[in-house]
Amino acid sequence: MAKQRARHRVEPIITASLAPQMAELIPHLPAAIISSAAVVRLQRAAAELFPASGVGFEARLGADTSDVDLCVRVIPEDGSAAILGGWHDRHTVSASLQANPYWQRLARFSRLLWTADDALLRPFVQRFGVELDHRDLETAHPSIVFLDLPDRGGSGLVKVVTDIVLPLALERGLDKDQRLRIAAVAAAASPFARLRHVGAALRRPDPAVRLVLWLPVARVRACLAAIGLADRAAAIGADIAAVASGLTEVALQVDVSGALGPQIGVEFHPSKSEIWAGLLKQLVMRNLCSAEKAVALASWQRAPAELEQPGSAADYCGVVPDDPARLGEGLPVRLLSHVKLSYQPDGSQDAKIYLYAGFLWRRPGAP
Repeated sequence: MAKQRARHRVEPIITASLAPQMAELIPHLPAAIISSAAVVRLQRAAAELFPASGVGFEARLGADTSDVDLCVRVIPEDGSAAILGGWHDRHTVSASLQANPYWQRLARFSRLLWTADDALLRPFVQRFGVELDHRDLETAHPSIVFLDLPDRGGSGLVKVVTDIVLPLALERGLDKDQRLRIAAVAAAASPFARLRHVGAALRRPDPAVRLVLWLPVARVRACLAAIGLADRAAAIGADIAAVASGLTEVALQVDVSGALGPQIGVEFHPSKSEIWAGLLKQLVMRNLCSAEKAVALASWQRAPAELEQPGSAADYCGVVPDDPARLGEGLPVRLLSHVKLSYQPDGSQDAKIYLYAGFLWRRPGAP
């Protein structure tokens, strides 16, 4: 019989928040990227949100430093899905989130995905990320949900996503034309790319579904041409090849509604410091990022000293602790996640940076 997760309430359920973790990050947020006004909004939102092992910050490199979005990762492994979904042994979400219809929807979605080991949709969604737009931080409203899909693709996965998963997350069906267009784009891209993420707005009127395709840099032109963007493939492909020096793969973002785009997004995910340096230099040369911001970003990446001792990693885990007093004891591993370039039909570009922090807590009983 499949395991069904249920509460065994030995101790009282406590409202837990993201605030203790945010307090660990605030002193390290680069002021050249994230303004003091943005920090205040982030703190207010964190007080209403629930703890999780992964959080991120999305900032516009060429725009106002107060326009910063917050992203929270929800996964079954760290307890965040159980907290949001309402089956965690010790923690629950704030009253404002419990009353919010959009968070209620995501809580139901979390339960459908992960309360049972044999849940029908569990194999199709590994985790989801919730983005809070900078305009929604004051009220802690969720803005966008991104679903991480398994590596296996194919028409079957796409149909489950369009016909079941997205309608459950959005509580609205996708019309037939949009479902067919998504399926056609995914099929045309499949010889060149892997469909890894799907995103959609929760509260915005825009009905577009964002497909995120991972593919080799050398195949970007062919992929764009195959999905119906041949007129822009050569220019964008050449530009990506110039920016992505040292990278073998990128992620291509395409919005699908009644048509494709018009904006095309490309994510660059460097894993080495020298590739990051080259990428940031390219952004500065293109006037998409100031030199001051590029230098400030280098200060964000840092692993805690406690994790640098030989064998110390085994003493820590990424599970949210049951004891609320320990929520602020998490060690944040700070990383630059990726840069996104957005290509507009008129040839203009803008750039965003994504800062990430993954939290680890000392295991109970560890020395």
